[in-house]
Parts: sequence; C-alpha cells; structure tokens
Amino acid sequence: MKKLLLLLFILAVPFFTMAQNNGPFAVLEYYEDDTALEITDASGTPVTDIYYGMELQAGDTIRTKGTVAELRLDPNGSIIKLAQDTVFTIENLQKTDSDSNDFKLAAGKIHAIAARAGFAHYRIKTQSAVAGVRGTDFGVVSIPGSKEEAFVLNGLIDYTKLSTNQTVSVGSGMIADALSDVFKAAAASQEQLKDLVKDVVFTKLDPSKVPGHEPKAEKKQPETKTENGAADNKKAEESKKPTKQEVAKQAKNNTMSAIAKLLKLEIGTVTMNGQTWSKAVIQPTFNLGKLKLSLYLPVIYATDLFDPDDWYKPEGNNEWSFGTDKKFSSSNKVDEWTARAQDFLTDLFLKIRYVEWGKQRDPFFFKIGNLNDMTLGHGLIMKNFANDADFPSIRRVGLNLGIDSGKVGFEAVVNDLADPEIFGGRFYVRPFWKLALGVSSVMDINPAGAADKEAKVPADTRLIAGGADIDLPIFESDALSFILFSDIAGMVPYQNGSFKTAALYDKKTFRNYGWKAGVFGNILFIKYNLEYRYFDGIFQPSLFDANYERMRGVYIKNIDTYLQDPTASPLYNKKTMGIYGEAGFGIKDMFNVKLGYMWPWSEDASFKDLDDELLLKLEILPDTIPVIGLYGSVSYQRTGFIQTIMDKGSANLFDANTVVTGELIYPVAPMLNLAAVFSTSVKTNPNGTIHYVDGTPEIVPSITIETRLGY
Repeated sequence: MKKLLLLLFILAVPFFTMAQNNGPFAVLEYYEDDTALEITDASGTPVTDIYYGMELQAGDTIRTKGTVAELRLDPNGSIIKLAQDTVFTIENLQKTDSDSNDFKLAAGKIHAIAARAGFAHYRIKTQSAVAGVRGTDFGVVSIPGSKEEAFVLNGLIDYTKLSTNQTVSVGSGMIADALSDVFKAAAASQEQLKDLVKDVVFTKLDPSKVPGHEPKAEKKQPETKTENGAADNKKAEESKKPTKQEVAKQAKNNTMSAIAKLLKLEIGTVTMNGQTWSKAVIQPTFNLGKLKLSLYLPVIYATDLFDPDDWYKPEGNNEWSFGTDKKFSSSNKVDEWTARAQDFLTDLFLKIRYVEWGKQRDPFFFKIGNLNDMTLGHGLIMKNFANDADFPSIRRVGLNLGIDSGKVGFEAVVNDLADPEIFGGRFYVRPFWKLALGVSSVMDINPAGAADKEAKVPADTRLIAGGADIDLPIFESDALSFILFSDIAGMVPYQNGSFKTAALYDKKTFRNYGWKAGVFGNILFIKYNLEYRYFDGIFQPSLFDANYERMRGVYIKNIDTYLQDPTASPLYNKKTMGIYGEAGFGIKDMFNVKLGYMWPWSEDASFKDLDDELLLKLEILPDTIPVIGLYGSVSYQRTGFIQTIMDKGSANLFDANTVVTGELIYPVAPMLNLAAVFSTSVKTNPNGTIHYVDGTPEIVPSITIETRLGY
C-alpha cells in the first residue's frame, strides 16, 4: 500500500500540470518594457512576476504605462493589442456556447482580431457603451468623458449606447462614437483608419493565424530587388525577427519553465526538532480570479526518498497513509472505520496550503489552510492569530471567513479543521449610517492539553474570552481612510465543571478585562493604526496572536495558578496602560516595511513586570538589488522585548515569546532559485506534544536550504 501511495504521488505531478491548464485563459505574448507594465489580480493584488507566456485569468487587469502589450486567448486563438496608457480588464472568458468573452476598457485603446471559430463571441465594455463582436477585426478607443469610439477594419459589430440602450451596426471601414451628439455609424476615411491603428499594429502575434482570418492561397511572387540589390521579401522577413531582448525573455516560456511555474517544486533540506531532513515538495498553485488555491505535497525524508517508513510524520501522523495504517485495526469495526475516516480527512486537509477568496472587510471572504493573519474585529481578543508558526514541522488547516451584507455581518475562526480546539466568532450590525456595533468571543477548549504535564492543570480547563466593539468609518477609500474604533473585552475561565465568573466580576468589582480605542486606516500608500490600551490583572490584549499556539500551555498554567489564589501575587492585580502604534508602507516592486510597537506603563508594577510588544517586517522584492539580485523577507514578533534587553545576564531574543521567519533568495537562472529559509519553532515530543524545559516551551531553529523551480 505504501508503494502504491508513492506511485500515486509521482503520477500526480502530470495531473496537476494538466489541471492547471483546464479552462480558457489569456496569454501575455508580448510587451516592450516589463517595468512599464502593471498587472493586478481580481483582488487588486499586484503580480510581481511578469514574463512572456504568463497566463492571465478572469479578473486580471493590465495597465500599460509607456509600453504596449499583446494578448492571445487560449484556446480560441483571438488576439488583442493594447496601446500605451491603457487600462484593460479581463472580466470573463468563454467556457460554453451560451457564455461570452467579456472585457472592460477603462481607458486607452485596443485592437482586437476575434476568431471566427465555433460559437465564440465577445463583448468590450467602456464606461458608456458595449461592443458585441463575432469574428471581427476591430478596435475600441476610450478617453473617459471625451471619446468612446468603436471602429471596424473587417467584419461587423453591434455597438450599444448604455444610457439609451440604442444599438447601431458598425461595418467594415466604419466608426461610431458613443459620446457624440448623434449616435450613429459613419464611414471613415483611409487616413482616419490609418491614424487609428498606427499605434496598435501587432508586433509579435500574426493576424493571419487567427482562426477564420487566414489569407487565401496565392501564387508565390518573384522577389523584387531594391537599388541596393537586397530582396524586399528578405528584408521583410528580417524585420519580423525578434530582438535579442525578446529572445532572452521568451526563453522563460519553454516547456520546462512552464512546468516548474505550475508545480513550484522545492528540493533541499530542512532542520526540524534539531534533526536535518531532506525534502522534495510540490506546491501547485491555481489562481481563478478572486479564488486562490495552493496545495502542499511534501515528501520529507531522513535518508531514503523511496522508503515511506523513512518519511517525516508531523505530530506522529503518517500523512500519506489516508487511513490505511495498521494501527487502526480493531475488533470493533465501527471504531476502526471511524478512526480510518478521521485519518483520511486529516491527511487530505494537510495537502491544502491555502484556499482564499477576498480579504477582511470585503462583502465576503474566506481563508482555509496555513494562516498567519486571522483577526476578529479590531484584534483586542484575537489579532494576527497564526496556526503556522511552526510550519512545516507542525501543520494545521485553519478557517477564517466573513460575510458583510451591509447592515449585518459576521466573522468566524477555527484553528484546525482536522483537530479543532480554538473557535472564535464576531457578529455585528450597522443600525445607521456606517456605525458598526459588534460582539466577539473566542474559546480554547483544550489549553490543558498543551500545558506542561508537571503543571497539573485540570483536563477540563477552558479559556473563554468575550467582548464588544464599535467601528465608525469617517472616510474609507483607496487614497484615504480614517476609521475610529473602541473595544472592550474580558475573560471567564472554565474549570472543574463550572465557570469561574469571579475572575471577571467579584464583590461588585470588574477585574481581568481590557479596553482600547483608537484609529486606523491609510494615507495614500501608508497603512496606520494608533490606539490607547488599558487592561487589568492577568488579561492580555490580543492574547490569541501569532504566538498563542506555542504559549497556550503557559497561559493556562498562569491562569490556573491565579484561580487557586487570586491574592497570591500583586501582579494579579496590576493595571497596565500603553500606546500601540503600527505603520506599513512600501515602494511598488521594490520593498515593503511594517513596524509596530506597544509601550506599557503601570502605577502598581515596575516596567520589568510588564510586556511590551515589537513587530518588524521587511520584504525586499526581486530586482530591487542590482547585479547580485538577492531578495527575500524577514519577520520578527516578540513580547517582552525591552525587558529581555535589560536582563543582560540571560538575554535571549529568540525564546518562546518570539516568532521569527525569513528567507533569502538568490536567482541562479530564470525560474531557478536557491533559497535559505529560517524560523524558530517549538520542539515537540515523538507524540507531537510540546517539549517543556523549566515550564517553558523549548525553542529550536528551523533552517531550510532548498532549490526552487518555478518561483
């Protein structure tokens, strides 16, 4: 069975290659300057890797700033030329006879030759009109508020003015302007047509190869000599040859590069739990408009790639068994098949790196997989919660989704669909204008399972936090947003069969709660967040954060100690205040930076007993550093940063309170990179539980050296 699974894994490689190519797409066949070409996906995220032959999907937008571009539709063969300073969106690509190829021209000019094969039809939309097309050589010009013209070189289109729903037929040699005083088709002079197409003549793509536009066979004409003795035909052929720059870029589009791009193959080593493993990982990625999917298909092994017994088993689980392990054998067949089914689903979920649609504050969004940015509301209870801090030694498939209907909305979070233990939710309403009122709750149903066994935390201990929030956008746009907010939250542990409400409210006094208020938003390309925080006792703001999965055992131990005697330590009654500020900015195609810091103070505790917070993120994008071409990223998140610096005798900037990730990438050749990936992770026991030293999770480095194909 293990050999069979290995065989299926190997056979899956061509399957995922073919799966990526299913369905229509547009191919970027030519451009003059990739630095003047901008492509964004359906969610508005810039595409950083632009190359000849890249596949464009529905939802992608192309902006030509000082360059031109040529697209080919696959499989029908239609071609489109974009002039300089054009904004062109692929809204839909035809999949059935009743469907259509829909495009939007926000500004600029295009020249298209539509294939006449089958039932292919097309619609080109501008702000004021739409052109219905079948098998036509035509063009559209859009200068918002000034001109919206459609012209036809060969064929016929239906041109509809949206404000009046009036349609005119535009035939060969004709032109119509939807913004003119009189909407009609008129004959264009040869000079007019020549002027319209002079900047959208195809450079690389051949109009004669578009289905239905092939030239009729003609007799071969003898070569005509020029005064210099060169043949005109030969000269014409020479002019069609690509430049050296085109040849160099086109080399990226060979078969092996395409396969590597699809599969994203990683080959190298990774250090986990102090042991070095070899690995071969395939990560096929699918981008379908707003939907993004990436799989994670690893073989991580000690010495023998072809011996499944030698493969790494995350948390003791053979992730390639899919319920076939002998350990599930039992005399009770119901229990056996239940265990096998559970293992099958667990192993299947582990093959998902992520599935995403949209982003938070969209009308609908969801994320499934290894996630590091799950936030509820403004984050007083849960902010940037991560279930992948110890990836790949520990892998989880989390869920974060939200629906916003305008007046009502909700968000939900689960840390691991295969073994759910942390659940969160937020419900909110907008009673008037844009004001939003919300309530949130997060519950950890098994923090004791992550605690040090010597701590002897009761097994039924639960950690429950709840709160309310207000959200008031003053401005909210791409250029400027200013959103006021305020949150309040508290916690109520559950232990020994009852809720410990005295931890929140006792003797007419509230305790172990927190609140914050501030503003967040953006000013042009700078995103910001500024807030005042206040919290009482053992309440910790943003408790469910990037480090929670590691530290939950320590947190619940401290809470258990508090429940035994709330007066044992003055720290249990301290009142902490602080200012937290965060800013993120970047320069397109060069770098991104994010900085955040929380400075705490208290009237009843010294600074060394308080936890400050530090967030540092830096990303250097490809081609930013000239000549050597190195690029990469680093992220450092830590609580108790200044306190550690002050404690010079035992300073450790990479302990359990820290989450560090980073990578340094060197491009060896197109589509071939060498990468050094580093992070910190908790050391685990053979059964997958956290290994503790003196009551604290032991942290070990995780270092990967790998060759990447397709990045």
